Amino acid sequence: MGENKKIGMIVFSGTEDKMIPVGVISQGAAAMGYDVLIFFTGWAMFRLLKKPMEPTWPKEFEQMVPSLMEGMKRIKAPSWLDMLKQAKEMGAKIYVCSMMSQAAGLRKEDFDSSLVDDVVGVAAFLEMVEGGQVLFI
Repeated sequence: MGENKKIGMIVFSGTEDKMIPVGVISQGAAAMGYDVLIFFTGWAMFRLLKKPMEPTWPKEFEQMVPSLMEGMKRIKAPSWLDMLKQAKEMGAKIYVCSMMSQAAGLRKEDFDSSLVDDVVGVAAFLEMVEGGQVLFI
């Protein structure tokens, strides 16, 4: 992949207002040749289950959701999930936090294998992304 260009994302929140940027940044960075490594932890990991949790929005944004969704539809923006899948097709790797998944009683088999590459600890993820930029979403 990229010439030492690496970006890591630690994704904690699973709300739609956070998942959309995860899709946009992962797709854009992968298209620009970055090595993209994403670590889903906390509530975000539940969005990668074979039966993912329903989309939610923070209460403070709920009244703006209809106009935003209409705008996304009008500009034919792909969903965050489709953007994430496109990033994966370009080489992005997706990991789930082993501690949080264990705490929730989840195993690697519970996650969508077309999305999740592995369940790893934070130390393993930080070693993978060493030298790159890390975003916390």
